[in-house]
Amino acid sequence: MTKYYSVYRGKSGIPKILTNWEECKKEVIGCKGAIYKSFKTEEEAIEFLSLSSKGKSEISSTNVVDEEKSLHLDMNGLVIYVDGSFSLEKGNYSYGLVAIRNGEEIYRDCGAGEDSDAIALRNVAGEVLGSLKAVEYAISNGYEDVKIVYDYQGVECWALGTWKRNKELTEAYHKSMQENMKKINIKFIKVKGHSGDKYNDIADKLAKKALEIIS
Repeated sequence: MTKYYSVYRGKSGIPKILTNWEECKKEVIGCKGAIYKSFKTEEEAIEFLSLSSKGKSEISSTNVVDEEKSLHLDMNGLVIYVDGSFSLEKGNYSYGLVAIRNGEEIYRDCGAGEDSDAIALRNVAGEVLGSLKAVEYAISNGYEDVKIVYDYQGVECWALGTWKRNKELTEAYHKSMQENMKKINIKFIKVKGHSGDKYNDIADKLAKKALEIIS
C-alpha cells in the first residue's frame, strides 16, 4: 500500500508530498524543526500541507512553524490575491480573488467549483481555480505582467512543476499555467494565511461567500 509523506518543512525549503520513506528521510533527518507526517491517502497529505500553510495544523510543540516574516509587497502594476474554501455541508469548493492595480482595488470575483472530480481536494481545488481565474482576468484585460499572491504553496509549485502532480486537477492546472506563462509574465508571492493581511482576508471572505450563495 502506498504511503504519502507530507513534508511542510524540510532541507529543500519547499513543501512537498513524497511516496517513499527514503526520500522523506533525506528531507527531514538532520533538519532542525522539520515538519512532516505520513498519511494513507494523498488527499489527507495535501490537506496537511494546506492547513500547515494557513497555520491551522495541529503540530507538536517541538515542531512549531516559525512566524513568516512580514512581506512588504510591491503593489505597482497588477497584483491579484487568491484564496480557496470548502464546505463539507454543501460538498463543494470555491475561490475568491481581489485585484489591485498600483495600490487601488479594481476588481473582485468569487465562484463555486464545477468539477465533481476536484471536490476530493477540498479547498485546495479552490486555491488553484482562483489562480487560474486571476490569470484569465489579467490576460483578458491586456496586462503583460501579474503578481499572484497566495497562501497555499501548491498554487506556485504545481504551476511551475516543482511539486509532483498525481491528480487530474493538478496536472490540468500545471498545463494551463504553463500555457498562460507564454502569454503573460507571472510572479508568485506567498503570504501567511489568516495573519491580518487585508487583501488575503478579503479573498478568503469572498471564497466563503461563494459557498454561502449556492443552493
